[in-house]
Amino acid sequence: MGRPTTRGPLFLLIVASMLSIPVQAAGEEFDNARWKLQVNTWISAPTGYFNGKGGEGYFDLQRDFGFGNYATSSARLDWRFKRKHHLLFAITPVSSSRFTTLSRTIQWQGDTFDAGIRTNSNIKSLLFTPGYQYDFFRFQRGSLGFVVNVNLAYTSATLKASAGVSSGVSTISGSSSASGSLFAPLPAVGPTFRWYLPPNSSRLYLDGTLGMSFSGTAILFPATACLGSHWVATGTRTRVTCSVAG
Repeated sequence: MGRPTTRGPLFLLIVASMLSIPVQAAGEEFDNARWKLQVNTWISAPTGYFNGKGGEGYFDLQRDFGFGNYATSSARLDWRFKRKHHLLFAITPVSSSRFTTLSRTIQWQGDTFDAGIRTNSNIKSLLFTPGYQYDFFRFQRGSLGFVVNVNLAYTSATLKASAGVSSGVSTISGSSSASGSLFAPLPAVGPTFRWYLPPNSSRLYLDGTLGMSFSGTAILFPATACLGSHWVATGTRTRVTCSVAG
Protein backbone atom coordinates (compact mmCIF):
# COMPACT_ATOMS: atom_id res chain seq x y z
CA MET A 1 0.00 0.00 0.00
CA GLY A 2 1.45 3.38 -0.96
CA ARG A 3 1.76 6.44 1.22
CA PRO A 4 -1.37 8.59 1.41
CA THR A 5 -1.02 11.79 -0.61
CA THR A 6 -2.25 15.26 0.38
CA ARG A 7 -1.39 17.05 -2.86
CA GLY A 8 -4.92 16.93 -4.22
CA PRO A 9 -6.69 18.46 -1.19
CA LEU A 10 -3.81 20.90 -0.64
CA PHE A 11 -3.97 22.09 -4.25
CA LEU A 12 -7.74 22.58 -4.01
CA LEU A 13 -7.33 24.51 -0.75
CA ILE A 14 -4.75 26.85 -2.32
CA VAL A 15 -6.94 27.46 -5.38
CA ALA A 16 -10.00 28.12 -3.21
CA SER A 17 -8.01 30.56 -1.08
CA MET A 18 -6.73 32.45 -4.14
CA LEU A 19 -10.21 32.68 -5.61
CA SER A 20 -11.72 33.89 -2.35
CA ILE A 21 -9.33 36.84 -1.97
CA PRO A 22 -10.60 38.96 -4.88
CA VAL A 23 -14.22 38.14 -4.11
CA GLN A 24 -13.81 39.37 -0.55
CA ALA A 25 -11.86 42.47 -1.61
CA ALA A 26 -14.40 43.34 -4.29
CA GLY A 27 -17.08 43.70 -1.61
CA GLU A 28 -15.10 46.29 0.36
CA GLU A 29 -15.47 49.66 -1.32
CA PHE A 30 -12.85 52.26 -0.42
CA ASP A 31 -15.44 55.02 -0.80
CA ASN A 32 -17.96 53.75 1.76
CA ALA A 33 -18.62 56.82 3.93
CA ARG A 34 -22.25 57.84 4.52
CA TRP A 35 -21.43 61.49 5.27
CA LYS A 36 -18.68 63.68 3.82
CA LEU A 37 -17.87 67.31 4.56
CA GLN A 38 -15.29 68.74 2.19
CA VAL A 39 -13.83 72.24 2.64
CA ASN A 40 -11.62 73.49 -0.19
CA THR A 41 -9.37 76.47 -0.75
CA TRP A 42 -8.88 77.15 -4.43
CA ILE A 43 -7.67 79.75 -6.90
CA SER A 44 -10.32 81.71 -8.80
CA ALA A 45 -9.60 83.25 -12.22
CA PRO A 46 -12.63 85.43 -13.03
CA THR A 47 -13.42 86.29 -16.65
CA GLY A 48 -16.50 87.63 -18.40
CA TYR A 49 -18.48 90.85 -18.46
CA PHE A 50 -21.45 92.61 -16.85
CA ASN A 51 -24.20 94.07 -19.02
CA GLY A 52 -26.12 97.13 -17.88
CA LYS A 53 -29.88 97.41 -17.47
CA GLY A 54 -31.73 97.20 -20.76
CA GLY A 55 -28.57 95.88 -22.38
CA GLU A 56 -27.03 99.37 -22.41
CA GLY A 57 -23.33 99.48 -21.63
CA TYR A 58 -21.04 96.88 -20.13
CA PHE A 59 -17.65 96.39 -18.52
CA ASP A 60 -15.25 93.49 -18.91
CA LEU A 61 -13.48 92.01 -15.88
CA GLN A 62 -10.22 91.38 -17.74
CA ARG A 63 -10.13 94.02 -20.46
CA ASP A 64 -11.27 96.97 -18.33
CA PHE A 65 -10.07 96.06 -14.85
CA GLY A 66 -7.53 93.27 -15.21
CA PHE A 67 -8.91 91.01 -12.49
CA GLY A 68 -6.23 88.51 -11.53
CA ASN A 69 -6.21 85.21 -9.70
CA TYR A 70 -7.11 85.15 -6.02
CA ALA A 71 -7.70 82.54 -3.32
CA THR A 72 -11.18 81.67 -2.12
CA SER A 73 -12.89 78.73 -0.44
CA SER A 74 -15.98 76.53 -0.63
CA ALA A 75 -17.70 73.82 1.41
CA ARG A 76 -19.56 70.72 0.20
CA LEU A 77 -21.73 68.21 2.10
CA ASP A 78 -22.36 64.75 0.61
CA TRP A 79 -24.98 62.44 2.17
CA ARG A 80 -24.99 58.95 0.61
CA PHE A 81 -28.39 57.82 1.86
CA LYS A 82 -28.33 54.65 -0.28
CA ARG A 83 -25.49 52.75 -1.88
CA LYS A 84 -25.73 54.56 -5.23
CA HIS A 85 -27.70 57.68 -4.26
CA HIS A 86 -26.29 60.97 -2.89
CA LEU A 87 -27.80 64.27 -1.80
CA LEU A 88 -25.38 67.16 -2.14
CA PHE A 89 -25.18 70.73 -0.89
CA ALA A 90 -22.38 73.24 -1.49
CA ILE A 91 -21.77 76.89 -0.70
CA THR A 92 -19.23 79.12 -2.44
CA PRO A 93 -18.69 82.78 -1.45
CA VAL A 94 -16.59 84.86 -3.86
CA SER A 95 -15.51 88.47 -3.41
CA SER A 96 -12.92 90.49 -5.28
CA SER A 97 -12.15 94.14 -5.99
CA ARG A 98 -9.82 95.98 -8.35
CA PHE A 99 -8.71 99.62 -8.43
CA THR A 100 -7.49 100.80 -11.83
CA THR A 101 -7.28 103.70 -14.27
CA LEU A 102 -9.82 103.24 -17.04
CA SER A 103 -8.40 102.95 -20.56
CA ARG A 104 -11.79 103.65 -22.15
CA THR A 105 -15.05 105.37 -21.27
CA ILE A 106 -17.53 103.00 -19.67
CA GLN A 107 -21.28 103.62 -19.70
CA TRP A 108 -23.04 101.31 -17.28
CA GLN A 109 -26.29 101.47 -15.29
CA GLY A 110 -26.97 105.00 -16.59
CA ASP A 111 -23.63 106.41 -15.36
CA THR A 112 -20.56 107.34 -17.34
CA PHE A 113 -17.03 106.62 -16.17
CA ASP A 114 -14.58 108.53 -18.33
CA ALA A 115 -11.31 107.16 -19.61
CA GLY A 116 -8.38 108.14 -17.38
CA ILE A 117 -10.43 108.13 -14.15
CA ARG A 118 -9.28 105.93 -11.27
CA THR A 119 -12.20 103.58 -10.62
CA ASN A 120 -12.82 100.84 -8.11
CA SER A 121 -14.73 97.73 -9.18
CA ASN A 122 -16.14 95.35 -6.58
CA ILE A 123 -17.56 91.95 -7.52
CA LYS A 124 -19.37 89.70 -5.04
CA SER A 125 -21.01 86.35 -5.60
CA LEU A 126 -22.70 83.85 -3.28
CA LEU A 127 -23.48 80.43 -4.72
CA PHE A 128 -25.73 77.83 -3.05
CA THR A 129 -25.76 74.48 -4.83
CA PRO A 130 -28.18 71.67 -3.89
CA GLY A 131 -27.82 68.57 -6.02
CA TYR A 132 -28.28 64.85 -6.55
CA GLN A 133 -25.76 62.21 -7.62
CA TYR A 134 -26.40 58.71 -8.90
CA ASP A 135 -23.58 56.18 -9.29
CA PHE A 136 -24.09 53.96 -12.31
CA PHE A 137 -21.14 51.80 -11.30
CA ARG A 138 -19.59 51.30 -7.88
CA PHE A 139 -16.67 49.00 -7.27
CA GLN A 140 -13.80 48.69 -4.82
CA ARG A 141 -11.53 51.28 -6.42
CA GLY A 142 -14.00 53.88 -7.51
CA SER A 143 -17.29 54.87 -9.08
CA LEU A 144 -18.81 56.42 -12.20
CA GLY A 145 -22.07 58.35 -12.19
CA PHE A 146 -23.77 61.65 -12.99
CA VAL A 147 -24.65 64.78 -11.01
CA VAL A 148 -27.60 67.16 -11.33
CA ASN A 149 -27.13 70.52 -9.60
CA VAL A 150 -29.06 73.76 -9.30
CA ASN A 151 -26.63 76.64 -8.79
CA LEU A 152 -28.53 79.40 -6.96
CA ALA A 153 -26.25 82.33 -7.73
CA TYR A 154 -26.52 85.86 -6.37
CA THR A 155 -24.02 88.21 -8.03
CA SER A 156 -23.51 91.94 -7.51
CA ALA A 157 -21.18 94.48 -9.07
CA THR A 158 -20.29 98.03 -8.06
CA LEU A 159 -18.23 100.65 -9.90
CA LYS A 160 -17.11 103.74 -8.00
CA ALA A 161 -14.97 106.69 -9.07
CA SER A 162 -13.71 108.83 -6.19
CA ALA A 163 -14.24 112.59 -6.07
CA GLY A 164 -11.41 114.82 -7.18
CA VAL A 165 -9.46 112.06 -8.94
CA SER A 166 -7.52 113.13 -12.00
CA SER A 167 -5.02 111.42 -14.29
CA GLY A 168 -4.34 114.39 -16.57
CA VAL A 169 -6.98 113.27 -19.07
CA SER A 170 -10.25 113.60 -17.14
CA THR A 171 -11.25 115.10 -13.82
CA ILE A 172 -14.41 114.63 -11.79
CA SER A 173 -15.56 116.99 -9.06
CA GLY A 174 -18.07 114.61 -7.44
CA SER A 175 -18.09 110.92 -6.75
CA SER A 176 -19.76 108.63 -9.27
CA SER A 177 -21.10 105.20 -8.40
CA ALA A 178 -23.21 102.53 -10.10
CA SER A 179 -24.26 99.08 -8.99
CA GLY A 180 -26.35 96.15 -10.14
CA SER A 181 -27.23 92.66 -9.00
CA LEU A 182 -28.61 89.43 -10.36
CA PHE A 183 -30.13 86.29 -8.82
CA ALA A 184 -30.31 83.33 -11.16
CA PRO A 185 -30.94 79.59 -10.80
CA LEU A 186 -28.46 77.82 -13.06
CA PRO A 187 -29.21 74.10 -13.56
CA ALA A 188 -26.24 71.95 -14.52
CA VAL A 189 -25.75 68.25 -15.25
CA GLY A 190 -22.70 66.16 -16.05
CA PRO A 191 -20.71 62.99 -15.41
CA THR A 192 -18.67 62.42 -12.25
CA PHE A 193 -16.05 59.86 -11.32
CA ARG A 194 -13.69 58.74 -8.56
CA TRP A 195 -10.71 56.40 -9.02
CA TYR A 196 -8.36 55.12 -6.31
CA LEU A 197 -4.93 54.70 -7.85
CA PRO A 198 -3.23 52.15 -5.51
CA PRO A 199 -4.92 48.73 -5.71
CA ASN A 200 -4.99 48.21 -1.92
CA SER A 201 -5.17 51.71 -0.45
CA SER A 202 -7.61 54.61 -0.20
CA ARG A 203 -4.82 57.16 0.38
CA LEU A 204 -4.46 58.36 -3.21
CA TYR A 205 -7.33 59.04 -5.59
CA LEU A 206 -8.57 61.33 -8.33
CA ASP A 207 -12.10 62.55 -8.86
CA GLY A 208 -13.76 65.08 -11.06
CA THR A 209 -17.03 66.42 -12.42
CA LEU A 210 -17.86 67.99 -15.76
CA GLY A 211 -20.86 70.27 -15.38
CA MET A 212 -22.51 72.39 -18.06
CA SER A 213 -25.23 74.95 -17.49
CA PHE A 214 -28.28 74.97 -19.75
CA SER A 215 -28.93 78.68 -19.22
CA GLY A 216 -25.94 79.92 -21.19
CA THR A 217 -25.02 82.17 -18.27
CA ALA A 218 -22.19 80.17 -16.75
CA ILE A 219 -20.15 77.10 -17.58
CA LEU A 220 -18.23 75.39 -14.79
CA PHE A 221 -15.53 72.77 -15.25
CA PRO A 222 -14.35 71.63 -11.80
CA ALA A 223 -11.84 68.84 -11.17
CA THR A 224 -10.27 67.52 -7.98
CA ALA A 225 -7.05 65.68 -7.20
CA CYS A 226 -6.67 64.22 -3.71
CA LEU A 227 -3.57 63.03 -1.88
CA GLY A 228 -4.36 61.18 1.31
CA SER A 229 -7.61 61.18 3.20
CA HIS A 230 -7.73 64.86 4.15
CA TRP A 231 -5.93 66.98 1.54
CA VAL A 232 -7.71 68.14 -1.59
CA ALA A 233 -6.67 70.38 -4.49
CA THR A 234 -9.54 71.75 -6.57
CA GLY A 235 -9.45 73.73 -9.80
CA THR A 236 -12.43 75.39 -11.48
CA ARG A 237 -12.72 77.22 -14.75
CA THR A 238 -15.61 79.70 -14.65
CA ARG A 239 -17.01 81.91 -17.38
CA VAL A 240 -19.26 84.66 -16.02
CA THR A 241 -21.75 86.55 -18.17
CA CYS A 242 -24.32 88.63 -16.32
CA SER A 243 -27.12 90.98 -17.29
CA VAL A 244 -27.90 93.02 -14.20
CA ALA A 245 -31.05 95.00 -13.59
CA GLY A 246 -30.76 98.24 -11.65
